[in-house]
Amino acid sequence: MKNIIATLSLMATLILVVPAIAQKAGPNGGMMMGKDGHETELIVSPTELTVYIHEHGKPEDLKGAKFRAVIQQGGKNNTVTFVVDGKKLVAKLAAPLGKGAIVVVSGTGGDNHIISSRYVID
Repeated sequence: MKNIIATLSLMATLILVVPAIAQKAGPNGGMMMGKDGHETELIVSPTELTVYIHEHGKPEDLKGAKFRAVIQQGGKNNTVTFVVDGKKLVAKLAAPLGKGAIVVVSGTGGDNHIISSRYVID
C-alpha cells in the first residue's frame, strides 16, 4: 500500500509541476529548460536520451556530474541513469518515448550545482 501511495504521489508531482520557463530550442537542437544560469538541453532519440548542461550559455564541465531522469509514460514511471560521454550525458531507453511523456532530469553538475528540469515530449 505504501508503494502505491508513493507512486501516485510521484505521478501527481510530475504531472502538476509547472516548468519555471517554457521549453525552447537549444544550440544542439534539443529542448532547453532551467533557471539561474543553469540549463539542461534534452535531445530524445528512439533509443536514448542525450543531455547537455549549460552554465550561463556555455557548456559545463561534466567531470563528476551525476544525473538521472524519471520518465512518466502510460501511467508508469521509469528511471534511467546518465553516463558522461565527452561534453554530454547519455542514457539508454528501453523503449521509445511517446507524445505526452514527461521527463524530469535531475542531478548534480560538475560544479556541484543541483540542477532539475522537466520536459513534456511532443
